[in-house]
Amino acid sequence: MTNRYSIIDLLKPLALTVIIDNKIRDPELSEFVVQADGVLELLGYGDVMTRQSILAWYYEHETELVARIKDARKNTYVLTALTRFKDDDMAVEAMYDAMLAISISDKEYHEHESDLVKSAASLWGYERPPFQVTGRK
Repeated sequence: MTNRYSIIDLLKPLALTVIIDNKIRDPELSEFVVQADGVLELLGYGDVMTRQSILAWYYEHETELVARIKDARKNTYVLTALTRFKDDDMAVEAMYDAMLAISISDKEYHEHESDLVKSAASLWGYERPPFQVTGRK
């Protein structure tokens, strides 16, 4: 299988799902590693990274990703990360499922996380997300 994507292409949207709410929690980070491992395996990178190296990648790129999320061009950065997969049904489904799993792993509703997942759904051709998350009042 020819790899259409770089490691950064694949891990960036998943990492953004972890950091976009400005609260990095252990369940989200753990789920990031699990989901990233699955996406990498599915898309032809199964032997490239271990779970430990996925976590190391996250910590190596965290500062830059956080800075980009706080930047005035945040929306362009996120759009660029998400549109990379637009014409690949297998990648879209894998990325969407992984982002959703990461976003709900901490069992808390966060508007920014929800907006990111909704944006991904819209960009990738879902008329509406196939789930509804409600926050606590």
